[in-house]
Amino acid sequence: MTRMSINTRPRLALAAGISACVLAAPVSAAEIGIPDADYSLEKLIEAAKKEGPITVVDATGKIVDMAKAFTEKYGIEATGVKMNGQEQEQIILREAQAKNVQTDVFNMSNLPSVTTQIMVLGAGTSWMPADLKDQVPAEYQDPAITSLNPWVWAYNSDVHTDGCPIDNMWALTTEEWKGRVAIPDPLLRNETMFWFNQIATHNDDEMREAYKAFFGEELVTEEESATAEWVKRLAQNKPSVTRSDSDVGPIIGAKGQEKPFMGFLSTAIFRDAKKNEYGMGVCDGLKPWIGQLTPRVAVIATGTKHPNAAKLFVHFMMSGEGMIPQLGDGKIATNKNAVMPENEASGIIKYMDQMHVPNSTTAADDFEKLQDWQDFWLVNSR
Repeated sequence: MTRMSINTRPRLALAAGISACVLAAPVSAAEIGIPDADYSLEKLIEAAKKEGPITVVDATGKIVDMAKAFTEKYGIEATGVKMNGQEQEQIILREAQAKNVQTDVFNMSNLPSVTTQIMVLGAGTSWMPADLKDQVPAEYQDPAITSLNPWVWAYNSDVHTDGCPIDNMWALTTEEWKGRVAIPDPLLRNETMFWFNQIATHNDDEMREAYKAFFGEELVTEEESATAEWVKRLAQNKPSVTRSDSDVGPIIGAKGQEKPFMGFLSTAIFRDAKKNEYGMGVCDGLKPWIGQLTPRVAVIATGTKHPNAAKLFVHFMMSGEGMIPQLGDGKIATNKNAVMPENEASGIIKYMDQMHVPNSTTAADDFEKLQDWQDFWLVNSR
């Protein structure tokens, strides 16, 4: 059995040689557009309206609605493009390398990649509007985190009418659930690998305690952490691996299953479940956590030709107003004045105290160990 081995190999580029070609030094947001010393929202709007149209991207299709709302509010044309986290990283780095920036603002889900690679290499920068600092908790200001995206363990509520069929994450590693757990491919979703490292770094005792609670004995493992042992067993239990969580929801909720699947997905998929009339519930009470919160970070491309319009779009998101289309999908805006719609399909707001919360102070370590976790998953899922 391959033992989890963490090596501290530097990984600051997505492809060989790219780091040598992008900007040589990190860029301060103060160098982009009007300086913070002269900042006011009125001045920013005035400067932004003198610039050309902008392109903004996010991992959700709701970015299209966000861009439309921005255009309607300010009269500045914005085009929203859906793009997954890894694609966003490729685009911002390659456009910086080519010194041909076409994409102005990214709402990025891979925080460790942002702080350890994109900002360090000078391809992107973070800007927190000074006039919103009293509305956004300090821990979400540097870098500017627009929202928290909940991912949860979910079950088929049409079959399991009394609630979640499991109460412990270790149950997913047992024979009963072999081949009956659906997850987006962790090799295509860095946020999953970052989560593994976060748990191993900050919450491994809770994983070990959960093992004892489930199996009735202390964990004995050759791995470096209880988390690594759980990841290994899950990978070896032959989960159904999909391209995205959009594919996971229908697998969980498919009609006619005697032994339906469990699954891991974003709360946005509950909207689809409601629309398509299949039952799906959040695994309330699951130990140690029912899921993870993944931060989304506002990143401005440092070579943007529309710096003030880009800043204004960041302001739009950080104000909470720009995030309204995503709140209906269960995203949690970091602006304290944003209110979750009552008809949000997953009901995630009731379960927030059961979510694993990331610790951004070790984001660099999450990025440093990304490849190790990917290799570990690959070896054990064969």
